[in-house]
Amino acid sequence: MHFSRFCLLAFLYACQLPAMAQEQAAAPGDPAKQEMQQIVDVQGTRDPDLRPYRTMLKGLDAYADHQRLAPGAPLRFMLIPATPQARLDGVTLHLSADNLSIPVPLAADGGFTLSRDKTAYDANADLVSNKKRDTLRWRADIHTPGLPANVRRLGDLRLECEIRWAVEQDDLPFVRRNLFRLAGGPCHSSLVHVPFPVMRKLLAVQARSGERTLDIRVTQDRQRYMPPLHDVNWDDNTLLTLTYGDDGNMAGAAPAGHLQATQRQ
Repeated sequence: MHFSRFCLLAFLYACQLPAMAQEQAAAPGDPAKQEMQQIVDVQGTRDPDLRPYRTMLKGLDAYADHQRLAPGAPLRFMLIPATPQARLDGVTLHLSADNLSIPVPLAADGGFTLSRDKTAYDANADLVSNKKRDTLRWRADIHTPGLPANVRRLGDLRLECEIRWAVEQDDLPFVRRNLFRLAGGPCHSSLVHVPFPVMRKLLAVQARSGERTLDIRVTQDRQRYMPPLHDVNWDDNTLLTLTYGDDGNMAGAAPAGHLQATQRQ
């Protein structure tokens, strides 16, 4: 292995130590399980219930820059409960600043869209909810129309990753942020994988492109899967079928939580 690549892996591994403590211990001598547990939270320790509007606009910019990944998919964001106990009942969103409050319509499923608003930009507004801190999270929600709810298109996932990285990278500690940039970014590097959390436990995830298939790695807790975002051998039209342990037919979309990355051994 090239020396610089080895050093980068070592640094990434060192950054993972706090997060690894939250995972169950792998069985001795089981490198696959050990690899699955080496998880870095790209978003870091911060998960505010508000974000500056100007920061969220970086997500709109990323969508425009990378829309070729999912040319038929509109840009949508989602609010999701941070814990099973949290609910979306009564949630409201506003672009808020001194002497400014612009309502942001919120769908029943937590979906919303953002448009460019010069008044909110000039006022340095924040996107705020009426819920307590740490009870809600956000994610990009990119879905090409016409696909079943348990089928994800790889290009859609790649675009979600680009949007989240654009918005969240400045929340990372300086060293960790630049390590990921050095690795090529979480959406492009073979050194990192980006898990996509789901609400229900997974039985399996399989990618298909033409006649080729690939069993996608699922984490030990069965609630995250790691699509091959960086692998150009799987094109954007590759479809991933998610099969859940309690219902092989599955009829629910999969919300994402923290953007995360795992080290590739």
